[in-house]
Amino acid sequence: MHETRRLDLEKVRETIAQLYLRISERFPGSGLARLAHDLQQVGGMVGAQADAITRPVVWVWLLVATSVLVLGGVIVLLAGQAQTQGTPSWTDLAQGVDAITSELALLVALVVFLASWQTRIRRRRVVAGVRRLRELAHIVDMLQLTKDPGGIAGVSLPGTSSSPRRDLTPQELARYLDYCSEMLSLIAKLAQFYVSAFDDPEATEAVTDLEDLTDGLSRKIWQKIMILHQEGLAARA
Repeated sequence: MHETRRLDLEKVRETIAQLYLRISERFPGSGLARLAHDLQQVGGMVGAQADAITRPVVWVWLLVATSVLVLGGVIVLLAGQAQTQGTPSWTDLAQGVDAITSELALLVALVVFLASWQTRIRRRRVVAGVRRLRELAHIVDMLQLTKDPGGIAGVSLPGTSSSPRRDLTPQELARYLDYCSEMLSLIAKLAQFYVSAFDDPEATEAVTDLEDLTDGLSRKIWQKIMILHQEGLAARA
């Protein structure tokens, strides 16, 4: 049986580093190159953050152990008092059983609460990491927002004094948009490492929402690329 292939963080980092070099060489000093550098830095931190998410939260489990010892001691004390009182009446026996049962219920509820506390802490860490990646995705969208293939196709109005600069050739614009699409794909890949070893529905939903965002933004970019390709085919016809 073939071993299942897994997403490799180092390979993703290498791809991000290569993308940064490609953008820097093609568009030196551009906002897209700076953003690729930021993505490279974020990618370098994802591994440590993902490891921190999967590690046990030590202080939470210390609280669990302390609670078990304290409430366990109270239960033992109550049981000991019941034994030293000799043969108890039915009323005393019922009260003792009720007290011990209440302490046991409190112990179980406290342990469950503290154990779920660790899950909530991990979930917050995932959401924080995904939020940073979501911000990068929106910045990619901002950078491509003014890259209008309509100007090249001749269907846009003439620019005004407040219009953004559109000094890229059709080939450069297509490459720029392609870089944006690649960056969005890599942002979504990095998010997967936050939940690769943390099976939590809410954390997974946050990652899925980011993937939906990057997919939607990438589709907008590819619509622009298709306009450029169609214009190129028309020019050669």
